[in-house]
Amino acid sequence: MNRSEFLTSAAAAACMSAIPMRLLAQTGATTTQQAILAALPPPTSGEWVRLILGTGVAYQKQIGIATETTEGSDLAYFETQVGLPGGSCNPNTMKRTYIHGEKFGSLLSGQPVLADVADSGTTLTRWADVGGGQSQPRSDATLHLLDVNYLYDQRPMRIVSSQRATLRLPAPIAYAGSEDASRGALSAHETTHVVAEFIGPTDAKHLLTKVEMWTTPAVPFGLAKYRAYPKDAEPFDMRVYSYGKRFKSAVAMTLKTIRAMTPDGTYINAG
Repeated sequence: MNRSEFLTSAAAAACMSAIPMRLLAQTGATTTQQAILAALPPPTSGEWVRLILGTGVAYQKQIGIATETTEGSDLAYFETQVGLPGGSCNPNTMKRTYIHGEKFGSLLSGQPVLADVADSGTTLTRWADVGGGQSQPRSDATLHLLDVNYLYDQRPMRIVSSQRATLRLPAPIAYAGSEDASRGALSAHETTHVVAEFIGPTDAKHLLTKVEMWTTPAVPFGLAKYRAYPKDAEPFDMRVYSYGKRFKSAVAMTLKTIRAMTPDGTYINAG
């Protein structure tokens, strides 16, 4: 295998994930998006974050990070809701995704799905739950928290620049519910601003040519701001709007209880 072939292989990505952050972010180094974020502290249960993201028209997405214990076993999950930028989130958009294992990944790593649950306010729905007797289509097998599949590009990329940059970020606050639009006071935070270009040509699956990442361990997932440049299209932008601890789920039920309530996958609340 020559150097070019190695750089585009899964083996290269695996090797890079073990390289310290101080080396990954050096100008001229070869790495991956996933390796850079894997070098930062992972999110922990009880944290939450609201992101402003999108291409062109932006929206807000809240991500809660949690673990539940059932019969002595821990199940990790992400719980999301969406809304308009800078406002509250709509509780009727709640989606909870259980993941395999107890380790939470980054915003740019695909999470293997154990089961999906959604609550629209009147209807509780469960799907892609193999352990609960359901089938799992390939389209539901992996969770992409940023919603856009082309962002999850695992090709190697070369660091063009890496330098300190100051961003105004909010202070963390305690979670007060999806309809609360509070935000911590803004202050200057030092981040590492990484600019990287992907190695190799783009194609139908690999659209990205360049990314910018502003990383800091101060926020959940370690990514305060992100910009991705697909070929011949508008950039995708993401930034942290608010975050904190003491996340509380909108649905006070375990997967075991939800399975019992939804034997055919759906429970309608007639009340």
